[in-house]
Amino acid sequence: MTGLRRPLTILAAHLGSHAGGNPDLTLLYEAIRAAGDVEVEPFSVRALVRQRWDVVHIYWPEWCVRRDRGIGLAAVDFTNLLLQLRAARLRGTKIVWSLNNVHPHETDSLGLIDAFLSGFSRVVDLAVCSSQSLLDEFIREYPAIRGAESRVIRPGHYRGVYPDDALSKCAARGKLGLPLDERILLSLGMVRRYKNVIPLVRCYRELSDAGEGGTRLVIAGETLDQDFAVRLRRECEGISSIRLDLQYVNDADLQFYLRSADALIVPTSLATYSGTAMLALSFDCPVVVPRRGTFIEMREALGPSWVRAYEGGIRPSVLRSAFARSRPHGQPALERYYDWSATGREYLRAYLEIAGA
Repeated sequence: MTGLRRPLTILAAHLGSHAGGNPDLTLLYEAIRAAGDVEVEPFSVRALVRQRWDVVHIYWPEWCVRRDRGIGLAAVDFTNLLLQLRAARLRGTKIVWSLNNVHPHETDSLGLIDAFLSGFSRVVDLAVCSSQSLLDEFIREYPAIRGAESRVIRPGHYRGVYPDDALSKCAARGKLGLPLDERILLSLGMVRRYKNVIPLVRCYRELSDAGEGGTRLVIAGETLDQDFAVRLRRECEGISSIRLDLQYVNDADLQFYLRSADALIVPTSLATYSGTAMLALSFDCPVVVPRRGTFIEMREALGPSWVRAYEGGIRPSVLRSAFARSRPHGQPALERYYDWSATGREYLRAYLEIAGA
């Protein structure tokens, strides 16, 4: 596929990382390697300086330097990284940014991370995004990338990636000890402040207090913030139909939660895409998501019975509507729209084009 007489060399940040349980980069680079002649190495500033690369691919820019050593050292690291990226561009390297979060999930009191992302956007040669709607949001926030090349490339699905015994809803609920006769709404994944889990619980409390029974809210996932865990448990006190499983959910058990639920909910209207939502769809579980970003295109591709979008913020009426709908029969057409092989080919094609191959 490549016109180069040598492999295309790629320095990829977070290569092989399963940050937050997300296997996207591993799956992406398996697909890119299968698509053509490439050499890929994990990103480091030392590697960036050591040789000329055709492409440097950054997935989460804010996590390319350590942020746990104080603001001063982080500022030095951020500045050094930007300088080295600019120097790499002068040597002919192209910088690629996979656009994920318009704003970092966690920032700092001085706005250092926000300033770094603004600076980083000015050294990007190619911006890759999972949908045009989300790309437009990034361009509004980071106008410097209007001068970069851009591509819309859909991510892949997770069918066959995690263990799946294709259990029925009843069998899956039996594995978790969940009742068979209730509608279950699931929040799954790392339990973090920005995900609006506490507002989700408060909305569910309103339904419970109004006597709207026959439902259950399940919140499953690890939290590393124990103060937040205490707050969350306190919010759930007195609501017998909330189940909190605040521990790491291993790969083998994900299927039980996703096969048990009538729908998975993403309760923050700031979300523009969610790997957890794609995971749920990969287990034939419909999702309730905000109407923005890549979710708009997902709904159009897969249909409103699988991708149920809400306007505005999380509130009781969103939950009431979610509980009112049954889980659809069959499977969403993920292979038609979200295939890692196609994703890998499109990424490699974009790399070759910006590298001038």
